[in-house]
Amino acid sequence: MATNAPPESVQARQQQIQEDAHAQVLGIVDEAASRGAAVHVFDPDAPPEKKASDVAKSQDKLKPYTSSGSDVPACKEMPIDTGTKGVVPTITVEDADRPAEEKLEKQDKAAPVPASPSDIGAYPSGPAPEIPEWYKVGWRSVANVDVPRSEDEQTTDKAVLERFLPEQFYGDWYHNAGIIVFAVCASHFFTRFNFGWGWLFILLAVCCTYYTTSMARVRRCARDDIQRELVKTRLASEHESADWLNNFLDRFWLIYEPVLSKSLVATVDQILSISTPAFLDSLRLSTFTLGTKAPRIVKVRTFPNTDDDIVMMDWSISFMPNDISDMTPREAMKKVNPKIVLSVRVGRGLASAAMPILIEDITFAGLIRVKLKLVSNFPHIQIVDITFLEKPTLDYVLKPVGGDTFGFDIAHIPGLSEFIREMVHANLGPMMYDPNVFTLNLEQLLSGVPLDAAIGVVQITIEAARGLKGSKIGGGSPDPYVSVTINDRQELSRTNHWSNTYNPTWAETKFILVNTLREPLVLNVMDYNEHRKDTRLGSATFDLQKLQDDATIEGIEQPILKDGKERGLLRFNLSYYPVLKPEMIEGKEQIPDTNIGIVRLTVHQAKDLDSTKSLTGDLTPLVKVYLGEDPSAIHRTQIIKHTNNPVWESPTEFLCMDKRSSLITLKVVDDRDILKDPVIGYMSVRLEDLLVGMSEGRDWWPLSACKSGKIRISLQWKPLQMAGVLGGVDQYVPPIGVVRLWLQRATDVKNVEAALGGKSDPYVRVLVNNVIKGRTEVINNNLNPNWDQIIYIPVHSLRESMFMEVMDYQHLTKDRSLGSVELHVSELARESPTDTQYRYESTGKKEAEDPLKLDGGNGQTFQGRLHYVTEFIPCLNLKNVHFDADENEMQQVAHRVSDIGDSSGNEKRDVTVRPPMDGVQGKEREGAFGNGVAGKVEGDPDGDETKDKEISGVELGKEELLKHQSGIIIFHILSGQLHKKARLEVLLDDGYWPAFSTIKARSTRAQWQYVGEAFIKELDFGRIWLRLNENAEGDKDDIIAEWKGNAKPFVDATLDRRCTYTLTNDEDKTSTVVIETRYVPVPVKLEPRESINNQGVLRVELVGAKDLRSADRTGKSDPYAVFTLNGQKECKSQTKKKTLHPEWNEIFNINVPSRVAADFTVEVFDWNQLEQDKSLGVGRIRLDDLEPLESAERFVTLSSEKHGEKGAVHLRMVFQPEIIARARKSTSTFSVAGRAMTHIGSLPIEAGRGVLQGVGSIFKRDHEKENSLPSHPEILAATQSLGSGGAASRSVESLHTTGGAPSDPGVLKVVVLSAKGLHTNEAKPYALVRVGEKEHKTKHGHSKTSTPEWNETFVFPASSSTQKLYVWVYDHKTLGKDKVLGEGEVEIWRHLQPGQSSVADLTADLREGGQVRLHLEFDVDANAHAHDPSVTSLERPTPVSPSRFSLRGRRPGATDDS
Repeated sequence: MATNAPPESVQARQQQIQEDAHAQVLGIVDEAASRGAAVHVFDPDAPPEKKASDVAKSQDKLKPYTSSGSDVPACKEMPIDTGTKGVVPTITVEDADRPAEEKLEKQDKAAPVPASPSDIGAYPSGPAPEIPEWYKVGWRSVANVDVPRSEDEQTTDKAVLERFLPEQFYGDWYHNAGIIVFAVCASHFFTRFNFGWGWLFILLAVCCTYYTTSMARVRRCARDDIQRELVKTRLASEHESADWLNNFLDRFWLIYEPVLSKSLVATVDQILSISTPAFLDSLRLSTFTLGTKAPRIVKVRTFPNTDDDIVMMDWSISFMPNDISDMTPREAMKKVNPKIVLSVRVGRGLASAAMPILIEDITFAGLIRVKLKLVSNFPHIQIVDITFLEKPTLDYVLKPVGGDTFGFDIAHIPGLSEFIREMVHANLGPMMYDPNVFTLNLEQLLSGVPLDAAIGVVQITIEAARGLKGSKIGGGSPDPYVSVTINDRQELSRTNHWSNTYNPTWAETKFILVNTLREPLVLNVMDYNEHRKDTRLGSATFDLQKLQDDATIEGIEQPILKDGKERGLLRFNLSYYPVLKPEMIEGKEQIPDTNIGIVRLTVHQAKDLDSTKSLTGDLTPLVKVYLGEDPSAIHRTQIIKHTNNPVWESPTEFLCMDKRSSLITLKVVDDRDILKDPVIGYMSVRLEDLLVGMSEGRDWWPLSACKSGKIRISLQWKPLQMAGVLGGVDQYVPPIGVVRLWLQRATDVKNVEAALGGKSDPYVRVLVNNVIKGRTEVINNNLNPNWDQIIYIPVHSLRESMFMEVMDYQHLTKDRSLGSVELHVSELARESPTDTQYRYESTGKKEAEDPLKLDGGNGQTFQGRLHYVTEFIPCLNLKNVHFDADENEMQQVAHRVSDIGDSSGNEKRDVTVRPPMDGVQGKEREGAFGNGVAGKVEGDPDGDETKDKEISGVELGKEELLKHQSGIIIFHILSGQLHKKARLEVLLDDGYWPAFSTIKARSTRAQWQYVGEAFIKELDFGRIWLRLNENAEGDKDDIIAEWKGNAKPFVDATLDRRCTYTLTNDEDKTSTVVIETRYVPVPVKLEPRESINNQGVLRVELVGAKDLRSADRTGKSDPYAVFTLNGQKECKSQTKKKTLHPEWNEIFNINVPSRVAADFTVEVFDWNQLEQDKSLGVGRIRLDDLEPLESAERFVTLSSEKHGEKGAVHLRMVFQPEIIARARKSTSTFSVAGRAMTHIGSLPIEAGRGVLQGVGSIFKRDHEKENSLPSHPEILAATQSLGSGGAASRSVESLHTTGGAPSDPGVLKVVVLSAKGLHTNEAKPYALVRVGEKEHKTKHGHSKTSTPEWNETFVFPASSSTQKLYVWVYDHKTLGKDKVLGEGEVEIWRHLQPGQSSVADLTADLREGGQVRLHLEFDVDANAHAHDPSVTSLERPTPVSPSRFSLRGRRPGATDDS
């Protein structure tokens, strides 16, 4: 058409008009340049990217950009990408151009190969290392301010005077008094030993010199202090000049102003290009200068009385470039005033012309208050608050037409200048006029993180509103809807409107992207009007910071307020999903690999766009972003006019629900005003390919459906903390077997405690895919630890590797690495070609002695060696070992369906497990599980059909599956209702280390959906602990609730349904968790020491001894016996006077962690009153040949090195298998035996083999026939519950009646026997016992020991009001305060039953480590005041014969002989 090709005469006229306008602008510039000013001239037709090319490329990272100008929204509603299945991407990663990579390859080939670090004398190939850690740099490092100090160090560093003098008397006075004491003592010394007068003169000279120096220092310090205080007063009340700074600015401004002008033009020109009105073709800056005269700081006032990290100043700033009073004539002649020329192009296409708008003679003056918040890290200034204390003075000359020659200043128009000034104040006032503050977060600006970067997603479910007040104009009910805003700024989202109602119900869910929780959420209830502006009915406000304490808050009811009056009630729910932070793995930050997260997509620029699709050759491009098959764009960039190489720098964020199937499409469109916008080119690529390309440094991608063109984009993946994103069902892979690790010992491990004079506390942890799968015990204070422990690690692929890392245990801080060894599963296993039951087979045992590789350095530093034996054991190839994946919270909302009332008849299967009931023992009832825990089954267990994949494998029923004793229990931790936010730990058997742990719940309504594994050795006799730990993993444990149960009933209950378990604590607070499990058998042949039969409680009856050696002059001895297990004294008998054939008839209970490895001895001593007791002989007792639950009678021969074999000890023993609970103590020192865990709540554990026979009469003494066993056995129904970690002696009858506190008061006799396992050997311990308001203290020993013996008796008044006995163990200090070594408590009436059992022997666990042995007796008829509490008893009362054995479960194949 003719309009598309104008005549040449028209083109010539248009060209002439443009040249004339440009010449006029150049005339203005030449005049300013002739005076010596550095004026920057830009081509008005140049695109913005050309003007910004001189600016640093990294500058775009420092400044945030938003299409809405300077108003950065705190959040916005985000689009959701639920995944795509039908769209095929047009390009993949391989389609991207790679010229940059080719250049890099050429450079790599040409570059010389750096010398190996191992080459002697070679130059280093990398940068110099950082400052070594042992350097002390800065005052904080020299003063050790940030180094935590232990209590022992603090006590050691205290001076003697500081211990005894109060603080008000402690100072430098005694230094001054010291010279007087020194002079008196020295003069007395000189006189006493007849020194001459010369020595006295020397002494006088020393004292005079000290006095002169001291007084000079005092005067100097006093003068400095007085001057400093006067300066502080003057700083706060007076202003000071800054002439030195102004002198600096005068010189620096001439250098810095050109750079500042470049940066401003590059930034402002982009914004002008975006904000160009529709009736203009373009807005460009063609000239910009701030002149040659620098701004001046007129006066400064500083406020010294602020916090140490706050600096606050008032600055009076003036920018008067026209003032020449302080300039020389030569400087005034060369002065250049500020000048800005804005080129405005009017018209369209070729029919357009540029008009210059001139702004010059800018002046400014104001008083600013600056407040700086200081931090220790770079840039050391975190926040800058700026506010104008008064309205600033602003003046300028604006000539919109005519330029500098014929221009007319619009300020001469009456009233216009004042109007513009008031408009400026009206816009700046709410932003930065006092009391409003403009805040700059320098730390965030310089960190490279955009200001609008999301920190998480807030899910808002708007339920309903009730009782709205308001009506339409002219009558009628409102049509309400809810508008979602942050701090009542722009609308982020809105609900649908409901017509003609005062009680609307929306039930709509919105997802809001937030970058801060410091601003309130404002929900505006609006009245919808079709033909006029909507009317606000009121607003409901909620503080988003509450979501930091509890991430899910439901049932919120907020009043709707308007003008301070309540206008209704709004109901809504909130959930917050924060962004997961990167994890530090091997010294590098790694983002957790999740399938759900926030995608931040930034469209940077394009180049070489296909100009053939435009008639003029110039494009006006923009980019539209689409997700999957959605036809509506989720983001549009700004429009850049007249360029084929546009720069957008436009970011957007959206929520991705499925990273694997997400598809992103970008279309580059040429903007046409009236005609349809054509697509210049497009790209469609999968999100995973984009992320791979970003990791490889690719950011340019080719466009499809065009002759040329590339687009540069960047992508950032931010995973969300949501249920199932880490360790979820969709990420779980069934195991192929277990690796049996026999960790024998380590030698010469690294000592990280050498600086404190100690040794490392090593243990081994095994990691698979950076997840801890198993750990050994901690060996305290040993550089050559001998663990001799077998652990089982589930593995899932031959490609996996196990990372065995030796760690130093720290109770209060993070454990430290001592070295590591890597073991590959492929070295131990291979695929089985024929066996269908076991897909993999072992390649044999591997015995190794590998060096421990230390962290850091070049990775070739080794210290110590790890000795271990390993073997692979395949698991049974079961079919359908998986869980049904539930949708998380966001997926449920995103995929919400309308068929809530499903008519299929399928119901959710739930099982609720309640706490055990008293008296429910040995009874079977409907819904009860094997551990006596009542259960309630809701729904039909066969209602849901399994929708598993048809894969090859073995199918086993539940009964057949549970016959296998060893296997892997797979836990699916779904959700929970907690009384505190915590993480759930799952422990097996002895509970030394957790088998696995979930992440800490974000809310008390926990949503975990976490899958973890644990290997159980004996299903029939194993135990399962569920623990809620409030602290993070690696920190000190803080257990707030727990549940304990037998393994087999637990697996039976959760194998085909979901169960709810209730966890409780001492404060009667309950929490519930929902769990389901799977069980995969593993054919493991356990060694005898691995079986539960190997650990338990050994009941020893010390009958007597005969033919002992005589140690006294009378030919007799005073014998007593001491039993020792693995080097620890366990118990001590009474002393029998003047006999060689003593009869003790005492009973002891000893916890044995391993019969096979037990070193059990009995040693008989001769008691002496004045001298040390003499040993009469030692006898070793074998425990590995004891048959469980069968009485064994032995005569143990005593022997000594000096006298040989002489005498024998008569013993009766019964071993009851039980799981011995072990705990990690605060000092890495653990008691050898620990606590016997015999019960689940109030129920006994299933342990032992066969039916218990004759236990009740095993220890009945038959004086006629000592070696015969009773012929009539008694069957006991239950065992006694243990108290604070020890064995309690109670009669059998007390188990069948309800016990409790006594109805009448009486006397409680407490015998404090001994203690063991204290965490230090350098103490003189004594015990303090308290019952009610009364306390008694034992005597302290004269020698230092960790196993003190007291044998002291105290009496206390006791009644139903005294429920607990408290015991403390202190270290006696001659000088200073005694130190607490441990504290514990005992529930008195749990061990004593008035009227039934009035005697109890027990062991109380101390929280800090160790145990205290006590003997309790209660007498109702005695008088408490008739006893002397200081009486010391060396003879223990004989306790009532206790009965503590029970057997609830039987091993397979056991027979009932009764």
